[in-house]
Amino acid sequence: MIKRILPILLLGMLSGFALQAQVTTSNISCSVQSTDGVGLDGATVTVKNTATGDVYTSTTRNGGRFELANVPPGGPYTIEITFTGHKKIVRDNIFLTLGETSQQNFTMSTNAEELKEVVVTTTKKIKQSSGGQETTIGRDKMDNLPTVGRNMSDYLRYVPQAKITGDGGVSISGQNNRYNSFYIDGAVNNDVFGLAASGTNGGQSGIAPISIDAIDQFQVVISPYNAALGNFTGGGINAITRSGSNVFKGSVYYFFRNQNTTGKTPGVAKADATKLDKFSDKTTGFRLGGPIIKNKLFFFLNGEIQRDIRPQPYTGGYRGNSSEADIANLTNYLKNTYGYDPGGYLDNPEKVQANRVAVKIDWKINPKNKLTASYRYNEGFRNNTSRSSSSTINFYNNGYSFPTETQSGSLELNSRFKNNANNRLLLTFTEVEDNRGEIGNPFPRVTINDGSGRLVFGTEEFSTANLLNQKNYAIYDEFKFYKNKHTITVGTDNEISTSENIFIRQNYGSYTFDDLNTFMTGGLASTYRRSYSLLDPGKTGDQSVNAAADFKTGRFSLFANDEVKVNNQLTITFGLRTDITKFLTKPKTDDFFNDTALAIISQYYNMHGARSGESSEPRWSLNPRLGFEYKMPKEKLTLRGGLGLFTGRVPLVWPGGVYNNNGISIAGISQSNVAFRPDPFNQYTAADFGINVPIPSGQIDLIADDFRMNKVFRTSLALDKDLGNGWKATLEGVYTHNINEIYYQNVNILPPTKTAIGPDNRNVYDLSGSFVKSIPLRPDGSNPYTGIFLLSNNEGKKGFSYSITASIDKAFADGWALNANYTYGNSVVVNEGTSSQNSSQWRYMETVNGRNFLGRSTSDFDLGHRISIYVAKQFKYWQGKMATTVALVYNGQSGSPFSYIMNRGMVRDYDNFETNDLIYVPTEAELATMVFQQNGSLSPNDQRTAYNEYIMNDKYLSTRRGQYAERNGSRTPFTNVIDLKLKQDFNLKLGAKTYQLQLTYNVFNFTNMLSRNWGKQYFASNDQINIIDFRGYVSSSNLTPQYRFTPAKNFKELINLSDGVFNSSRWSSQLGIRLSF
Repeated sequence: MIKRILPILLLGMLSGFALQAQVTTSNISCSVQSTDGVGLDGATVTVKNTATGDVYTSTTRNGGRFELANVPPGGPYTIEITFTGHKKIVRDNIFLTLGETSQQNFTMSTNAEELKEVVVTTTKKIKQSSGGQETTIGRDKMDNLPTVGRNMSDYLRYVPQAKITGDGGVSISGQNNRYNSFYIDGAVNNDVFGLAASGTNGGQSGIAPISIDAIDQFQVVISPYNAALGNFTGGGINAITRSGSNVFKGSVYYFFRNQNTTGKTPGVAKADATKLDKFSDKTTGFRLGGPIIKNKLFFFLNGEIQRDIRPQPYTGGYRGNSSEADIANLTNYLKNTYGYDPGGYLDNPEKVQANRVAVKIDWKINPKNKLTASYRYNEGFRNNTSRSSSSTINFYNNGYSFPTETQSGSLELNSRFKNNANNRLLLTFTEVEDNRGEIGNPFPRVTINDGSGRLVFGTEEFSTANLLNQKNYAIYDEFKFYKNKHTITVGTDNEISTSENIFIRQNYGSYTFDDLNTFMTGGLASTYRRSYSLLDPGKTGDQSVNAAADFKTGRFSLFANDEVKVNNQLTITFGLRTDITKFLTKPKTDDFFNDTALAIISQYYNMHGARSGESSEPRWSLNPRLGFEYKMPKEKLTLRGGLGLFTGRVPLVWPGGVYNNNGISIAGISQSNVAFRPDPFNQYTAADFGINVPIPSGQIDLIADDFRMNKVFRTSLALDKDLGNGWKATLEGVYTHNINEIYYQNVNILPPTKTAIGPDNRNVYDLSGSFVKSIPLRPDGSNPYTGIFLLSNNEGKKGFSYSITASIDKAFADGWALNANYTYGNSVVVNEGTSSQNSSQWRYMETVNGRNFLGRSTSDFDLGHRISIYVAKQFKYWQGKMATTVALVYNGQSGSPFSYIMNRGMVRDYDNFETNDLIYVPTEAELATMVFQQNGSLSPNDQRTAYNEYIMNDKYLSTRRGQYAERNGSRTPFTNVIDLKLKQDFNLKLGAKTYQLQLTYNVFNFTNMLSRNWGKQYFASNDQINIIDFRGYVSSSNLTPQYRFTPAKNFKELINLSDGVFNSSRWSSQLGIRLSF
């Protein structure tokens, strides 16, 4: 067997077959041969969808082969084979999986005396065939999986290589969730502009992009090597909506949960545990499908209304200086002095609303042509509030409101030509309107540094002027023809996107105070920041229309594949795809930057050809791919493999920053020691500080002339083994190496010229003033810019990721179902790309020597170890009139990575209060030389002793003594969570019609319901633990750092128990009732 495998390994590693971009269909491949193994040319093949009456008839070509492409997934299908002088074969109950090819092999025997029909019944399967790393979940499995939120993420978490983030984003194979592609009926539904952490349109509102009841199947692919598939470097997510059939089928349903269906406070003494404050989540909907004209024209309709109030309780443990009484005094001060109510902070519930509609029409024009049209409407609203934590007290009105509306449509024509060719044409559109605004009365944003914590209130600083309209139009065409052993595919995949974005950060002003007393006694803010439109004098918020970024982009692709069936055991796929992304609108030009500033800045930084008023120069990206699948029937083994290049997309908001932050449209000011102005509509401008702000000013975003979209090399290998008796085992792995990845620099600041004294001898920027010193650009030494952020590609060591997955499945005939997976994944990056602002992409990366000097580190999306087990059993009784289904899902997963940082930064590459500097972990000898300031009653020696104990007791830090802590070097604890679904069916026959009444009970974190000490899940705010306070240097000439340490036993005292919508430590359940017919 080894000799048979080794030659195949030389072809590559892991493949994906019959997978298309914007996947909406399935395929059937047949091999018809005689009992002596000779292919039967000219045999008649009839394929019938018994649900819709669709019939496809053709004949086998050379070698007895027959392919039927672009047929609707699902079924059941029946295949009939006839050939003169041979027994007719009928195979029924065949179900097709989205995006996959169902391989059906037939052997026909002769019988001159008696020709009888041979009928073979197959068992229903979710998966008929497989390629590279992929997971397909059909309607049957979706109905059995536990869900409380009815979000896509509830189901995508069952993908072994997936990781669900705290805000509902889905990372696949260790990649940024923004690098996924997501299609519904072939239409783009990932957030192309890139503001939503979930990665889906309308995601900032916290709503699902579509009703789960409207979906028939969805599929996640990681390493398919068909060149028709592109536009992602994470995972490709394809969903199709239900279709009507010849039988009218429908359902009405209602789901709800409230404080009585949810557990008590996790992580506190039993006597202190309480229920959540009163809340309710309610979802009501219906679906109906059936024939308009039997066997010809069908419809499907779904409507749904969602009304949620989601609690976000504060679980205590605040580490700042202020007591509850101090915080109450602050609230009263704001009300009495400024007439402003900041809201509460103990429970900041979110309000979420959604209205959804999905419509689909299937028209069988004639036996050769089928037309499908679908439309989806999704309207949502959210009050997005921030939960208080051990490090931050967030007041309710520090959140933002978010109304959104998404419309999306698809028109697909599938055509067959003779016996050897077909075509698939897909036209789609998606339009999105997002309008982000304040909660409560407008008020400046205020941050009060409070020892090891902070207090935050006022209008959320990025919601003061924030409006986005997106439009996306796409055309996809794929022509496929068959020649002997070859299936050749050629096609094109194109999009045009328009984006209109008003975004002016801190438009109402943003103040930072050193302590609570300074604010409440009318003292000066240590820092003040504000941006405002230069083109809309006297206007604030969304009225600043002339400052909007308004641009158009085009993405164009060509692809070709040759799938060669060498024999019944070996299939090889060769593919080539080429992609290009063009910015079709010219940005505004800052002449001062191009004529004067650029030459000066180039003395300090490599500008990579970047200029104001220009985007990157588009170039075609070639993506060759190779895949194979080799079957060994005797050993019941399948080896599949492949390798190739994949070009994805980056959120348009990143390169699109050149249209918004151009030095022409928006001014920005940063000042120290500023008096507080409570009126959000009468904030400071540069003139108030005696500064003449000519154009240009503010922030500039630049993009390298040679910038390239994300591109990766991906290779993988898998081995499937049929163990017999319904058992199947799979071992598969995938490796990804980043070729093009993002890199950011702030090229406005003077490079560091000093280093700290002592073992922690990191870079130190200029110490004069509260802000980092900018490069002098004018003769008087001034600089009109608040920041110049350059987006380019990383030229250093590249990031990578890999994962290894072992799976086992069992198909039972008595109502049992079992699937178990173990995955280990590792992901390394340079820049995460987790923000929607280029300045934040640079600003919020943890570093040692400053954010202009990033190195590789463990990714926020690193998976670690993950074990997932799904087991379900259906019990039928009372002659099939009743059935009870019990489903359990276990998820054991490594905790999230986090970084050990210090409060206030030593590097000072932004301002004095930044908290992104990684700590140096001293040896015991070095600790004795560190300078500690008195910390309340704690002497310097007390703090040294406590700090040393913490380091010794920390599993990670104890291994880093004498070194810097690594970014994301540590993890929160491993989590063990079981979810439960109970489903009770009552089949009722009224007259000739059968109805089904169904009651469901879903429990997320059933482990916590069993024991209040189980099911704990943790998070570190911003994936950071602020372990020690940097208190400045001894003097400007003596750069010996000074510290304060507040004792803690271990990191569990410094992290938070998760109690939010996703990954909660508190059990939560949902009741449902459904009537189907």
